[in-house]
Amino acid sequence: MRKQLLTILASLLLVLSFSTFSNAASINIGVTGSLATIDASGNEVENSDTDDTSTTKANVENASIPVGAVFVEYESDFWGLTLGASHVPMSADVSKNVKERNDTETSVTSDNTANTTARTFKAQAEVENFNNIYIELPLINNVFVRAGIAEIDVNTLEVASSNGGSYGNTSLDGTQWGIGLKGDVGSNMGYKLFYEETDFDTLKLTSTGNSVASETNSLTADMDISEIKFALSYKF
Repeated sequence: MRKQLLTILASLLLVLSFSTFSNAASINIGVTGSLATIDASGNEVENSDTDDTSTTKANVENASIPVGAVFVEYESDFWGLTLGASHVPMSADVSKNVKERNDTETSVTSDNTANTTARTFKAQAEVENFNNIYIELPLINNVFVRAGIAEIDVNTLEVASSNGGSYGNTSLDGTQWGIGLKGDVGSNMGYKLFYEETDFDTLKLTSTGNSVASETNSLTADMDISEIKFALSYKF
């Protein structure tokens, strides 16, 4: 991921070398409002001690999620090169609906009797603590591009009945890119209107606490977030 970011930044710096944009240096503190779409796809593989496996696949999209963020950045006088960081102080569900599955438990570790216990599993993923560090480069007029790295926490929030297995929580890294317009409002305010995408690393989790100790489940998932964003800042 870091190598991808360096490639992006190197390309943008090459573009910058042909730009004639200049700007006074400032520290900018502001807020961002956006409408976000979360796209996710995943596979859950149920492994058994007889080498039989079954795979469950799911694709989800949660669109038009309102998101608020705070940010601080340094806008330099070197052609307007800007370095910044932002934080989203809120959480959001990955899917609009809770995913549900019904199983029948036929065996339990250290239990020699036959079992026919019905179990219902409910799952819903939640994301929170969305942070990113970015660099912005002006191109021409008010147009700018940005690239950055991001981190987000993923909480699985599953509900397993009886002694079914469950997944833990984790954090994911990602890369970002965006393009938009920026400008000044009066002498001490700034605005931005831009589109941004974040591509996260693949999530990989293994269940614990399964009724049969040797039968763990494996979960892999990919998640992307796209946003249309509007920002206002005060310049110091």
